[in-house]
Amino acid sequence: MKILALSDEVVPFIYSPVVRERFADVRLIVACGDLPAGYLEYVVTQLNVPLAYVPGNHDADDFVVQGGQSVDGRWVRLNGAAIAGLGGSQRYKPIGKHQYTEQEMLGRAARLLLTSRMGGRRIDLFISHAPPQGVHDGADPVHAGFRAFHTFLRTGQPRLMLHGHTHVQRNLETTITQLHHTQVINVFPYRVVELEASG
Repeated sequence: MKILALSDEVVPFIYSPVVRERFADVRLIVACGDLPAGYLEYVVTQLNVPLAYVPGNHDADDFVVQGGQSVDGRWVRLNGAAIAGLGGSQRYKPIGKHQYTEQEMLGRAARLLLTSRMGGRRIDLFISHAPPQGVHDGADPVHAGFRAFHTFLRTGQPRLMLHGHTHVQRNLETTITQLHHTQVINVFPYRVVELEASG
């Protein structure tokens, strides 16, 4: 299944009618946070495929995308794939709903693992805003990744993890990393990825 993954920056040619031709074979849209709801609603309307999304640290506390499904702290099945998500970033200021301490994110990850296990199926795709600590993250506190995601990936073993949050400025930067049993991909600002059908 082809996935159009988006994060952190509006891409002009995606926010135009050409999106239908360019991404005609896409079967799922994934939004990894910090994108305007109107932009995502436009892409969903143009491609007419499901959207799974998580909020980023700059998204409003009541962030909702009409026509999409939030997977923040939960899992869903879309197009036959089990998809789970955890939005937000490391806490770097006292207020803001989509910011978490390491301990808070560990608790969220544990609850998500428990509910997905109760669903009786391995997660195919894990969506987050922030990356795992030490994988595609930044040195500054705002863009630091979560240690909790290492535990989540090691235990839950999703096949694919898509994240945003860290802006890739040079084409020499690493954006795809194998971590435990999961391929981790930074999708900033967009990327088309393939999720192979599970056996």
